[in-house]
Amino acid sequence: MKQVHGITRECFERDVVPAYEPVVMRGAVGHWPLVAQGRAGLEPCLQYLLGFDGGQPVDAVLAKPEPTRAFSYRPGLDGFNFMRDKRPFGALFEQLWRYSHFPEPPSLAVQSALVSEALPGLAQTNALPLLDTAVPPRIWIGNRATVPAHFDDSHNIACVAAGRRRFTLLPPQCAPLLYLGPPDHAPTPAPMSIVPDLHRADPAQFPLVSEALARAVVAELEPGDAIYIPPLWFHQVEALAPHLNILMNYWWRPLAAPGRPDDLHLAALRLAMLALRHLPDGEREGWQALFGHYVFGARGEGLAHIPPAQRHLFGAIDAERDAALRRELIGMLTQT
Repeated sequence: MKQVHGITRECFERDVVPAYEPVVMRGAVGHWPLVAQGRAGLEPCLQYLLGFDGGQPVDAVLAKPEPTRAFSYRPGLDGFNFMRDKRPFGALFEQLWRYSHFPEPPSLAVQSALVSEALPGLAQTNALPLLDTAVPPRIWIGNRATVPAHFDDSHNIACVAAGRRRFTLLPPQCAPLLYLGPPDHAPTPAPMSIVPDLHRADPAQFPLVSEALARAVVAELEPGDAIYIPPLWFHQVEALAPHLNILMNYWWRPLAAPGRPDDLHLAALRLAMLALRHLPDGEREGWQALFGHYVFGARGEGLAHIPPAQRHLFGAIDAERDAALRRELIGMLTQT
């Protein structure tokens, strides 16, 4: 995986994001007080975080200490292999401390807690200079565990504050090789592979995984390191330290139209699956060709035959037209 040292915001915006490939940014958050506390050990780090505890319960997941330690599907895909509940940070930290004395503890983690609500003030004390302060960080705290390969539709910077994490990243073109579960039935909001750990996949059960891994890039991050993950890149994330791993990450997208978030991607994917699923193969191939043109192909010289002012949905969309199109689509979807 590509690596850079001494990254600046100018370099990140000019060189990293436009390249659409993952990049490890060594030492990008090495200045964080949280990183210093993480290096000091489990107890000093948890005490430091308790100083920011706002008292709000957070989502926690707990799984048995299986070999892969993955928060994943049950074998029959009829559910998931972990329990989920809400608990205060103080209770979770006490449980992590107790588990640190077990030779093989269960996997326990807080996942994607909004820092401004759960630990107010922590983000201001541990700021990421590569992004605007308006981008809200989320925090992931736990012991050793794996999140199977999945994708997000947002840009992502993930910063390791304590412990170690191994990232295995694969381009979106690897989707047919990853044995993806249904997009509306996954352990997290992100569509996910049913393979708990790509590096331990049974070749008899998942023979295509080896082909996917041949296209993968892998990096191990230490405290203070960060990684940029482009939208739609699959990533398996392993928290490697036995007792404490902390990650802060930042998801963001540009505005799709003035005042409107860029938020329709997964909804469009599900709607297309619902709308086209019943069609015969020939017609589905026809729609595939039309999607290739209307959604992905028609741009630049391909639109030269249409005056710029008359391109409508092919062209720029202002906030008023965006809102009108949304109302039109809502009307189409609610027709009985």
